Amino acid sequence: MAKGLLELVELGDVISTSPVDKVKVSQKEIAIIGMALRFPMADNVDSYWENIRNGVNCISDFPEHRSAVMKKYIENGGFRKHKFMSGNPKEINFEKGGYLDEISEFDHVFFRLAPKDARLIDPQQRLFLETGFKAIDDAGYGGDKIRGSRTGVFAGFMRDYVLDYLEYAANTESYIDPEIIITNMSSLIAGRLSYTLDLHGPAMCYDTTCSSALLAVHYAVQSLRTGECEMAIAGGVKLRLLPYNFEHRLGIESSDDFVRTFDNEADGTLWGEGVAAVLLKPLSKAIRDRDNIHAVIKGSAVNQDGSSVGIAAPNALAQEDVVLKAWQDARINPERISYVETHGTATQLGDTIEMEGLMRAFRKHTDKKQFCAVSSVKPNIGHLECASGMAGLIKAVMALKNKEIPPSINFIKPNRNIEFENSPMYVNTRARKWTTDSELALCGVNSFGMSGTNCHMILEEFCK
Repeated sequence: MAKGLLELVELGDVISTSPVDKVKVSQKEIAIIGMALRFPMADNVDSYWENIRNGVNCISDFPEHRSAVMKKYIENGGFRKHKFMSGNPKEINFEKGGYLDEISEFDHVFFRLAPKDARLIDPQQRLFLETGFKAIDDAGYGGDKIRGSRTGVFAGFMRDYVLDYLEYAANTESYIDPEIIITNMSSLIAGRLSYTLDLHGPAMCYDTTCSSALLAVHYAVQSLRTGECEMAIAGGVKLRLLPYNFEHRLGIESSDDFVRTFDNEADGTLWGEGVAAVLLKPLSKAIRDRDNIHAVIKGSAVNQDGSSVGIAAPNALAQEDVVLKAWQDARINPERISYVETHGTATQLGDTIEMEGLMRAFRKHTDKKQFCAVSSVKPNIGHLECASGMAGLIKAVMALKNKEIPPSINFIKPNRNIEFENSPMYVNTRARKWTTDSELALCGVNSFGMSGTNCHMILEEFCK
């Protein structure tokens, strides 16, 4: 063991190094037993993985049929007084991004909702409800198998700062039904799933901007560890109803519709949409029940930047700290981590600080260089904001399952402020077979938000 690694191990715990050496299962380990998603150009996990491993750019124009609906909304005055709106509404331009093709279809009969009620519900609530059901089905617990159980629901969600559904519905409905307000409360993103399935674990929403979804998974893990729930559904959802190309944007958007994470020409990200959910269960119980285990969550950690160069800017020391705490929680040897799915905003400042934090953490425990691949999914599908952590998490899970590290696209020349060659990390630019000798593969997933809240998670492949 390298110097300093022993401090990560508590007496009585076992460091997993191979299927042979893994003599017992820690009570802290959590199994991912179900997964479901809808991401740009992917309606299921397998199609998402194929896009990622093949380096597909899923950025596109705003879907034509959705564009027509929003143009009609604007022309009818629904957006006239909005502070961002300017110019002729008939000449508006929508941004390129990672979009879902269809967001209005919903089987209200299956979910026992009246057509009127289904129409009033935020489509993000409908999407999370559908995706939660699919994750449960993927785990083999569909139908009424978990009805009435102590299953928790944890969702990452934030209202859109341009146009949320409550505002849209209030401006388009001929009669303002008070139920619009009730059915569009943020808490019902999680609560609707619990209500529909009669689930009795906690149902909670988290809004820490970009780190919301991975944070939701973190707290689902904590709830399982403490026994508050016996299973947990965790995920996130984000839609952009009106992706209008405003003159005054957030300042982190790409100038040429390409996301170039870690590249020297990186100048920002593009926005995207998506929804994803995983079903979690304590690993010991998942093994006992012979569940289909996709991967294992070994540990995770959350912290806050505190003061930094700006309220929306990351903090390298906080990044280092959250990674070290996640390793400690997972009780692993950091030299075994051979891949990190980064947040990867593709901004010069964000990429540099994220890499500095990771490098500082690794250097506390090893002098090895170029052994850990880094990648980001944002160049493929855009920045899903509060759902972005799920895109990284499921990408990492599929990499573990397929023993393959997928490429980070749009990377040509390294950011001049990041010394990759003298660090433990390298940017992975092609699909690479993931070999670990006799050891189980380990990876990290990193997420941080404009709120200053950071989350890091450690995953391990499951060996039957």
